[in-house]
Amino acid sequence: MVWLEPPLLLPIFFLASHVGAAVDLTLLADLRLTEPQRFFLTCVSGEAGAGRGSDAWGPPLLLEKDDRIVRTPRPGQPPHTARNGSSRVTVRGFSQPSDLVGVFSCVGGAGARRTRVLYVHNSPGAHLLPDKVTHTVNKGDTAVLSARVRKEKQTDVIWKSNGSYFYTLDWHEAQDGQFLLQLPNVQPSSSGIYSATYLEASPLGSAFFRLIVRGCEAGRWGQDCTKECPGCLHGGVCHDQDGECVCPPGFTGTRCEQACREGRFGQSCQEQCPGASGCRGLTFCLPDPYGCSCGSGWRGSQCQEACAPGRFGADCRLQCQCQNGGTCDRFSGCVCPSGWHGMHCEKSGLSDWDAGGASSKMKDSGRGLCGSHVSALIGPPG
Repeated sequence: MVWLEPPLLLPIFFLASHVGAAVDLTLLADLRLTEPQRFFLTCVSGEAGAGRGSDAWGPPLLLEKDDRIVRTPRPGQPPHTARNGSSRVTVRGFSQPSDLVGVFSCVGGAGARRTRVLYVHNSPGAHLLPDKVTHTVNKGDTAVLSARVRKEKQTDVIWKSNGSYFYTLDWHEAQDGQFLLQLPNVQPSSSGIYSATYLEASPLGSAFFRLIVRGCEAGRWGQDCTKECPGCLHGGVCHDQDGECVCPPGFTGTRCEQACREGRFGQSCQEQCPGASGCRGLTFCLPDPYGCSCGSGWRGSQCQEACAPGRFGADCRLQCQCQNGGTCDRFSGCVCPSGWHGMHCEKSGLSDWDAGGASSKMKDSGRGLCGSHVSALIGPPG
């Protein structure tokens, strides 16, 4: 492992992703489809007005590859773009594996709400693979990027930051089959695309990462970082500019306290994962500072592994601590028996939902309210 001071980088404006209130914008990729001709990316907008015509939400959604940092050969033929009104755009029909490697972006919204969501795609056959593609940390934290060796080469590893040389690791410095880069006291200027590549190897064999550094220390937001975050639940991330919680796919609410029904996502749980297997195999990228993750209930490099018993949420990062006979649901957390409620089934008596306080516990998606879960499942049935 190597300790490095965070790099001093010029701002990379195309990586900025948020101005104003949180925008309901999701970029989806199906990681199970490794063949270029079958692989696709979909950008979905849940903003009010989206889907009511091309001008209802300002400029149309843009879904494109950005080659300014990760440079790969030009595609033999451009992929096909299909639109479903102004609320959804899909790109498919890539011609070769190199077309998939690199940075893709979805841009939506108008004016001050114009937002860019980024997705970084790694080749599954690369020499080095990231332990985790997106890393979101707070200002002043220590960020650790880990490149796992898939195909060993007895050559040095070059680390780059936003396309520029950053550091070299001797091949002997691998620890348990991983090359580690540790960045202490990171600052917002440290954000960007990082890569680890064997010396003189093709960029297609690199491990690509995205580092997102919030503009404030943990639990703080605002221009001077003096305001306290609301305490985002279920893996939600507090935005450093407006203090709103950016909720993981599968959760909603002011503090991400409410679970969507299985297979649903979006700020109001209004979107449905495509296909019979639900959200299995999909990665979800949301506006910064959230980044990307598997859907709720799934984990792994291809988001195909179900959570182990006792785990739940996006990437299965959360652990159930159910009390009083509650059981763990890998999509939403503790399911409480009659007479108990709360995140851990720790409260007795009627919940706000049972007592008629649904207005304070649930958010109407406009497409039907359903549910009777510990935190009230939201969204129309499957």
